[in-house]
Amino acid sequence: MARRTTQIAFGVARLAIAAVFLTAGGLKARDPAAFAVAVDHYRLLPYPAAAALALYLPWLEIVCGAAVLWPRFRFGALNLLLALCAVFSAALASAWWRHLDIACGCFGAGPAGRAALLLDLVRSVGLGLVCAALLAYELRPARPGAPPA
Repeated sequence: MARRTTQIAFGVARLAIAAVFLTAGGLKARDPAAFAVAVDHYRLLPYPAAAALALYLPWLEIVCGAAVLWPRFRFGALNLLLALCAVFSAALASAWWRHLDIACGCFGAGPAGRAALLLDLVRSVGLGLVCAALLAYELRPARPGAPPA
């Protein structure tokens, strides 16, 4: 019974991660110019690099969000999403530390300022922790006769 509950919990977590990254990627892909400006506000990359990132990152999030739902691609997708969360958390922490008055740009336009950045940082770290937990679940040793996750 406990094993079935664990499977359900991790299945719900996979759906949640997929929904978050499909939504975030879709919103950014709809307006890459606005996302390029949001990336540029972090002052970490030259504008041409920020513009290139704004074109490709949303599609990476969309592909990884969808791939989390397929067992064959899940491990790679979760690794990429964990890496994205780590990089984005570092960018948010940097912006917060430097007192930048910007919006994170994760889900399109949103609130700006240090308090908003701190909440976005907590969300990014939380998403990263969920991705790490899902990765750990994927790496658990398989029991003979157990159904695939």
